[in-house]
Parts: sequence; structure tokens; C-alpha cells
Amino acid sequence: MSTTEILVSEVMTAPVVPVTPNASVSDVRAIADAKSIHHFPIVADRRLVGIVCTCDLENSHPDAHVLGLAWRHVVTVTANSLASDAACLMKLYGVGSVVVVADDDGELRGIVTREDLVRASPELEQQLAELRCAVCGVRRHLRPGPNGICLCLRCQHEAQA
Repeated sequence: MSTTEILVSEVMTAPVVPVTPNASVSDVRAIADAKSIHHFPIVADRRLVGIVCTCDLENSHPDAHVLGLAWRHVVTVTANSLASDAACLMKLYGVGSVVVVADDDGELRGIVTREDLVRASPELEQQLAELRCAVCGVRRHLRPGPNGICLCLRCQHEAQA
């Protein structure tokens, strides 16, 4: 199947496991370990308010609320979007996942990670090949950095120090 024909609904993980803004680091780590997942949309009053990855929780106090560690500018797509569009958004915004929402009410439907897209198609893997940390070259746990560059979480923390 051509990359131009693959829909997000075919590669997304659903249902996704959301957490509340006041969920603690220890609560989210426990869920991550129990369910073997790494990305958690943060939802308040049925509204997406952030996303946190387990890498965001490293070296954080177990009682800290995850919203304080989350990325607040969540990149979203709908289930009927093309997977290639999700890959383009990941490259454009320097992120490793996009949240899937309903196109009518924005309700949470799933998540698509870089790994989901790479498994789906060699073409998508090629499209995402250049998505890496501008400092160390790692391809995981990316965040937008200054001046439009991608940084991994470790390099982002070092840049802020």
C-alpha cells in the first residue's frame, strides 16, 4: 500500500491512556510500567491540555504533577488524516508523536508515534529519517528547540541550564 493511501486510523494506537493534570509522576510511571506505554495525553474536562512522555518524568519528584512537566503545544491530527501528513507534522514541529482527535468535537481518539509510522511503511521511515536531535543526533524523545531545531529531552535540559 502506498504511503499516500495509509490513514492515521490504520496505524494509530487506540484506545489511548489519558491522565489528568494533577496525576503524579509516580502514578504515571506505574501506569507506564503496567501497560508498557510511554506517551500520555493530559485531559481536563474532556479537553486536551498537554502531553507527557515517560522521558519527561526522569529525575522528577514522585509527587510532582505531570502537567508541570508536560508539553503544552500538542500536535494533533484526525483519524482520517493521511499517515504521511502525521509524519510531516512530526518533522515540522520536531515531535515524536501526534495525538489523534475527533474532527467534530476534538475528543481524544488515539496516538501515533514515530515508531508506529516507521512500522507502517518504509516510505514513512525515510520521510522521518532526518528527524533527530540537532545536538546529539538521537531520534527519540524529541521536542521543538529554539530557532526551529529539534532537541532531545536531555539536550533541551542542558540548553536551559
